[in-house]
Order: sequence, then C-alpha cells, then structure tokens
Amino acid sequence: MSAAHTPPLGRQSTDSENWRGIRLVNAYRVFLAFALVAAAITGRGPQVFGHDDSYLFAFTAWGYLILAMGFEFLLELRAVPYRPQAHLHTLGDLLVLTLIIHASGGAGGGIALLMIIAVGLSAVLLGATAAMGYAALATLLVLGETSWSTFFDGRERQFAAAGFLGFALFVVAMLVASFEQRMRRIERLTARREREVSYLSSLAVQVIEQAPNGILVSAPDGQVEYINSAARQLLAARRRADAPEVTGSSGAVAMALAAVHPGLSTALQNWYDDTGAHPEAAEFNEPHRFRAEFHRLDTVLGQRALVVLIDLSSEDARLQQTKLASLGRLTASIAHEVRNPLSSIRQATELLADSRDDAERNELIPIIIRHSARINTLIEGILDVARRPQVQATRIDLAQWLKEFTELHRLDWDASAVQVQFPALLPNEAVIRFDASHLWQIMDNLAANAKRHGKSSDGRIRIALHCHIQDEEWLQIRFCDAGAGLTPAAMRTLFEPFFTTHAEGVGLGLYISHELALANGAHLFAEPLPAPNSGVCFVLRAPRVA
Repeated sequence: MSAAHTPPLGRQSTDSENWRGIRLVNAYRVFLAFALVAAAITGRGPQVFGHDDSYLFAFTAWGYLILAMGFEFLLELRAVPYRPQAHLHTLGDLLVLTLIIHASGGAGGGIALLMIIAVGLSAVLLGATAAMGYAALATLLVLGETSWSTFFDGRERQFAAAGFLGFALFVVAMLVASFEQRMRRIERLTARREREVSYLSSLAVQVIEQAPNGILVSAPDGQVEYINSAARQLLAARRRADAPEVTGSSGAVAMALAAVHPGLSTALQNWYDDTGAHPEAAEFNEPHRFRAEFHRLDTVLGQRALVVLIDLSSEDARLQQTKLASLGRLTASIAHEVRNPLSSIRQATELLADSRDDAERNELIPIIIRHSARINTLIEGILDVARRPQVQATRIDLAQWLKEFTELHRLDWDASAVQVQFPALLPNEAVIRFDASHLWQIMDNLAANAKRHGKSSDGRIRIALHCHIQDEEWLQIRFCDAGAGLTPAAMRTLFEPFFTTHAEGVGLGLYISHELALANGAHLFAEPLPAPNSGVCFVLRAPRVA
C-alpha cells in the first residue's frame, strides 16, 4: 500500500478497536444463542421463561444460533464494512428477541430484559443517534407484539409492562450513549495529551542532540541511560572494542560508563559517594580536553546523574580568537594614538635640525617635550590597563577622606579659578569598604576630567561634590561639572579605552577608573544633568559598611 492510501495511525487504532468490540458482542450473541438452544432442548426454557409457544421458542433459538454463526463468518471475512455489519447485527437481535419474547409469554417475562442489553450494545457499537433509533424500534416491536398477543391471541394485556420496557430501553440508550460520549471525549483528550507529550519529548531530544555540549544521564550503578551526539564524539576515542554501542536514535544506550571512560566513571562515583547533593565539576585531558559537570536528577525511577561535558579545546580556541581580536583592536588604537604625536615630534625635530635661530629652537623644543610626555602618558596608561588591580580593601570614613582630598587639591583649584562646592556635613554612617589607593586614583581622574571639561557658558569652571547614603548596602559619591555635557553617543562609549573629546587627552583615565571601581565591588557611571548643556555627573556607587 502506498503512503497516499495509508490511513493515519489514530484511525487505524480506532478501526481495530471497533472490530474488536463487535467481535466481543458477537461472542456474547453466540453464547446467548447456545443458552437458548440448550433451554429448548432440555425443556427448561418454557418452565423458566414462559410456555406460551414451545415450538416457536425452539425454532427461534436454533435460528438465532445459525444467525450468530453467520455473523461470525462475516466478521472473519470482513466482506461487509463495520457499520453495516453492526446495524445488521442489531436488527437481527431485535427481531429474534421479539420472537423469543412472544414465545415466552410477552413483555412481562424476564427474558424481555435481553432487549435492554441489545439496545445498550447498539449504543456502544453505533453511537447515541443510532441507539436512540433502535430504542424506538425496539419499543415499537414490543408494543406491536403486545398488541398482537392481546387482540389476536387473547392473552392478558401487558401494555404497562411494554411501556416500562420501552422507557427502560430509552433510559439505557441515553445512559450508555452519554457514557460512550464521555469516554470518547476522554480518549480524545488523552490522545491530544499524548501527542503533546510525544511532541515535547521529541523536541527535547532533538534540541539535546543538537546541543554543542555533551550530555549523558547515568544511573547510580554506572549504566549510561542516555548520551547525545556531542558526548559520543568527546568519549568515542576511549571506547573499547568490546564496549556496547549506542542503540536507537533517541539516545538510549546499554553501556557501562567505566568501559567508555574510566576516569569519568571514577569522578562520577566519587560525586555519588558525596551524596550528590551539590553540582561538581572535573576536568579531563583524554581523549579530548573537556570539563564534566555533575548535576542531580530526581526521577520516577530514582536518583540519576546528569553529566554535562564541555569541550574545553573549542572553548580555548574561542578564547584565543577573542584575545587576538582584542589585541588587534588595542594595537590599532595604540597606533592611532601614537601616530599624531610622533608625527609632530618628527616634524619638530626636522625643523630643529635646520633651525639657526635660538627663538625658533626655544619654540620647537617644548613641542617635542610635550608630545614625548603624551606618548609616555599613553604607555603608562596601557601598562595600568594591563595590570590586574590588586585590591586591599579597608574601612574609609568619607568625611575624613574627603577633607584630605579637598585640602590636597585646593591650591591647584584656587590657581585655576575653579569654583568647588563640597558637602557641608556628612553623616557618621558614611563609611565605605574600598582600596584607598584605588579611591584616590578614581577621584583624581574625575577631578582632572571635571577641570578639563567643566567650563560653563560664562567661562568659569564649576565642580560640585555630593555624597549620600542610598540604602543599607550602598553609598553614592557624585562628582558633577557644569560643562557643555555629552551627546548620547558619547555617553554610551564614555568608559571605553581611548575614547576622549579633548585634543590632549589619551582616553584611558575613565576606563581605568571604571575597572578599578569594578575590582572593588563598586560601579562608576555617568548621568547627564536635567537641563540641556548643563554638565555631567559621575557617580561612584560603593559598598557601604554598616
């Protein structure tokens, strides 16, 4: 059969259940027919069910048995589709049972209850609509048999029994149909949930299979229950020839971890021995350099270990590429910063060599010294960036520290006509934990930056220094100028190396200050003042000592 004619899996399952159900119903029919035939042969039928017409009872019982066998033959051949066969079976039951009821004395006999079972089975096989129709047909047959017996055979009237039987037929049909519909809704819901679970499981397996990291799940006895492709590649070189191979596309395996990688197996067993309550990691150099991270999984089958294998060789290659790219950017920036002063020094040197005038020499020599100092400042800044800050944090009382800071810079500020506003009084709780040398370097850089860029529209330099407690854990030092401010683009790149808006600037002061703040668990950032072109505030958010 081609794929175009293959029915869906759900439909195949439903058809199989339908045929199984109709075969069970016919088995009940064969058993009932044998029972009726046995009752007719032994003569017990008329005594138990009624003795109105023994000949009709026996004839109908034998006919019912032949009919049930014929139905079984049709079921074996499946020459007739399911629903026509189910309708044929139900019609046969109703006609035969009507004759049995007539032969047994009418609707008042106990055998009339078999009619209820037949209608209930029709509801199961054919659904609610067909069951209600057969309940109506059965009621008409019972009422017709009662009318015939009353008016033509002169029997006792049994219309009340026929009415109760018809009512019972409709009630059973509705109950069975309602139960059947409920079961179908539950089956549909279950099938939908199964499809969702299957989809999510398949999706999870595909995601894990395509993950760059190796993933395996191991039982406490060392048996690997799942391993993805990346983990197989990392461990394949250590698999012995007698080790079992991975079976199935879902990652299911039947292998011992000790046979695949003894070192990993030992590390995993040690993690289990330590209760496996917390994640741990171990590194291995064979067959590839990788790190194994162990995590606990609590499943319905008990505790399992999730082992994540990270390929360190690939990670090292990516890190090396990142370092080379950073080095390239740094070299290009250094070349750009050094080219201009070197060009000025070269030009001044050439002019100095040809100069015959002392006044011209006195003008060229300071140019050479100034640009040489700029190159020296650049080199020192690069060395500061290369050095990893060594933090020796101590308790710093900001009231005392700021007093010393302002005294140190007062002469310079007075000479440059810088107007400085200081906090009048600091609370006693203004104590931070910081490296004192780093704090001096950060605040010196901010002071130099404010002096260089803090000139307001009237030509004066104004600096404001504020300090306040933010909350129980943080304290803020704000260093604000009254300059022209910065553009949004400049604000985003303010703390990047070699960024400067000053012709004589190197562009490393704020970057170094930012790195020193991070090393001390603090954060340095900039905020524009609310009014346009009114300056910038640098904020040092430092950890506070309670």
